[in-house]
Amino acid sequence: MIYYFPLESLKSRYTHQLSTKWMPNAFDKVGADWTSVDGNYEQGDVKVGMVLDAVGRGIYSMNQCKYFLELIQRGKIKDGDTIYLQDYWTPGIESIFYALDLYKINVKVYARCWAQSVDEFDFTYNMRHWMRYYELGLDERLSGIFVGSTINRDELKQAGFKTPIHVTSLPINYDEIYSYVGKDIEKEKIVVSSSRLDWEKNPMFMMEVAKKFLNQSKDYKWIFTTSASELRSNDQFIVDKLKQLSKENNRFIIKTNMDKKDYYELLSKAKIQFNSALQDYVSFTLLEATTFDCDICYPRFKSFPECVPSDRLYDPFDVDSALKVLTSIEYGMPSLRSSHRNIPKLSSLGTYLDAYIINNDIDREVNIWNESEYYTEFLKSKNIIGD
Repeated sequence: MIYYFPLESLKSRYTHQLSTKWMPNAFDKVGADWTSVDGNYEQGDVKVGMVLDAVGRGIYSMNQCKYFLELIQRGKIKDGDTIYLQDYWTPGIESIFYALDLYKINVKVYARCWAQSVDEFDFTYNMRHWMRYYELGLDERLSGIFVGSTINRDELKQAGFKTPIHVTSLPINYDEIYSYVGKDIEKEKIVVSSSRLDWEKNPMFMMEVAKKFLNQSKDYKWIFTTSASELRSNDQFIVDKLKQLSKENNRFIIKTNMDKKDYYELLSKAKIQFNSALQDYVSFTLLEATTFDCDICYPRFKSFPECVPSDRLYDPFDVDSALKVLTSIEYGMPSLRSSHRNIPKLSSLGTYLDAYIINNDIDREVNIWNESEYYTEFLKSKNIIGD
C-alpha cells in the first residue's frame, strides 16, 4: 500500500489540483494500490509564508503524521508499504520513523523536493543553519527524491544528499489543465505575469521591463495576476511599486482573486507570458502558460535553459535583452505552438514516472529532460499512456 501525504489542498494555489487530481490520477494510471493521508485542516489565504502558510503547513502535516501513527498502533502498516511525501518539509515525519523503527516495520519512503535550503534564492536558505540537518537526516531515510530540474538535483548532491534523485519536472496533468478551456482561442495583445511578488521572483525587474515594453508597444496590455484576495509580498515596498505602476499606466492591469478557470481563460487569450524569477525550478507558471499556447519570455538562469527554447531566453537580468525577446515575439518570431506544448506534456509524463517509480521501487535515477524519448516509449510499453 502507498500512503500518499499530499500537500494541503488550497484552491488559491496549485496544491488543490496536485493533491486532489494530478497525483491521484497518476497513481491510478500506474495501477497503484494507494490511499491519501489527509491532514483535516481548513485554511484560507496564506497569512504568513512564501508558498504555503507557515502555521497551516505545520498543523496539516502533523495531523497527517498523527493519523499515520494511529495506523501503526492499530497494526495497519505492514512491511513493504510505502510513504510518499508531496513536500520535503513534512513536520512530524520523524515521529513516524521513530515508531516504525521500534515496531520493526520496514517501510519505503519517497519525497518531492521543490527547492530547499541548497538554493541561495529560496526562502529556506536563511534557515540553513538548522534546516540542513533536517534535510540530510530525512535523506538518510529515503528511497528516492523527485525534483523538477537537473540543477536542483546537482545542488542537492553537492550538499551531501545520497538518495537516488529523479529529475521528472513538476507534477501536473496537461489534459486536466487544458480541459478548463477546452479549445484554442485567438490570441490578444496581452502579456501576463503571475509569479509571486516575493523578492526571489524578482518583481522589481518585471515592473521595469513592463514599463518600458508598454511605452514602446502602445497596443499591448500587461496583466499581473494573483489568486489571493489582495496583493501580498515579503516586502511591502514591492506591493506599493506595483500599485503605483498600475496608476501611472492604465495598460498595466492588476487582477486579484482569480480562480483557476478565470486564470486559464486569460492565459488562453494572452500572447506572451513573462517570468523574471531568481528562484524557480521549471515553474508551474511556465507549464500552465504553454498548455494554453502562450509564447514565453524567460531568463537564461537556473533551470530555464533546460526546459525553455533558447530564443525565448533573455540575458539575466538585462532589461534590454528582455525587451529584445519580447519585441521579437511581438513582431513575428515564428510560433512555437507544438514545441511549447511539449513542455507541459513532458511534465505530465514525469508525473506518471513519479507514480511508477514509487509503485515499483525503482532506484535507477531518471532524468526526463535528457531522456524524454526513452521514457515516452517506456510508459507506452507499460500501457500507462497511449500513442
